[in-house]
Amino acid sequence: MNIFRLRQTSWLLVLGIALGGCSEQPGKAQLQDYQQRLDRVLELDTTKVTLVDAAPLPTKNSLAESLPDLRMDLLDAFATRQCGLDQLIAERNSSMGKVLSASKRLHYEVKVLNVMQRCLTKSWDAPLQGQLDAFYSEKQQSITTAWRNMLLTDDTLRRRWHSSDTMLAPNDTNGFNESISALKQLLNLQQAIAAQDWATASTIDPEQALATLYQYDFLSRLQFSLRYTSSWFDAVNPALLSLDPASLCARSNQTEQLTILSTVFRKFFIGEIQAYLAELMRYQQQSWPLIAELYHDTAMLPVLEQRFGIQAEQLQRLLLAHVGWYQQLNSQCAIGLTG
Repeated sequence: MNIFRLRQTSWLLVLGIALGGCSEQPGKAQLQDYQQRLDRVLELDTTKVTLVDAAPLPTKNSLAESLPDLRMDLLDAFATRQCGLDQLIAERNSSMGKVLSASKRLHYEVKVLNVMQRCLTKSWDAPLQGQLDAFYSEKQQSITTAWRNMLLTDDTLRRRWHSSDTMLAPNDTNGFNESISALKQLLNLQQAIAAQDWATASTIDPEQALATLYQYDFLSRLQFSLRYTSSWFDAVNPALLSLDPASLCARSNQTEQLTILSTVFRKFFIGEIQAYLAELMRYQQQSWPLIAELYHDTAMLPVLEQRFGIQAEQLQRLLLAHVGWYQQLNSQCAIGLTG
């Protein structure tokens, strides 16, 4: 059967409600609806969507680094009670202090550095002064390890960098602003540590940002949405791009067929699919630079770049190829399809 010869019933189905689309989750449903309409009007045989591979996250054990367990003599710690160092040392020696999570350990180490910086502005006996200087210097050197341990091994962060199995729904912004705010909070902490601004760093508790990211799975759903839509174009584009747009113009029924195709393109692709993809790209453009800055020069960066950066670039290329076919059709048939 000629692939461009359509029955009247097929045209009615194209302009009607796509069967089966309602059972899909939002996001997927719009893609499936448009795909079914496109397949009907052009009698295409689109392949099933197969998810592209996602780069695996490195294991926690491969990323965790040991922190030096620096201790002060209790008598020396007691001598520094006037600047509050003794309280922090007692906190670390408690039963809870011995099993701190990576994020709580980071916050503790920053607080120690802040207090020690104040302690060193005071005068001490020579032996204690030397011990305080050495202790402070060692803490400064190990704080980067504490930061990286939190960034690379925290369970909440790793949960967000694992993909969801649910797409973002169109116009769904629930958790977007909160997630961006949490990322910026962690970046502020990273920058304060890099600047050795312990006073500022000690006021930023990473637990607050992590609690927000735990509550909202926006970033997990965003990366899955980028991955799924790229995979969807991989399934849809080959059949469409294999058609010669010029052959559509030569058919006797081309006016009716192209009228229907124009409706499918304008109402369902431009009005729904492209609008949805524009949302995803906006979310990606605002979140990925923050994630990339957080994880620069770490073993996690290549993985996250593949999941958020490269995936978005691939999606953009596939989108342009899809729209490019319509542009060729519009140019060769001169019917104002994309005008």
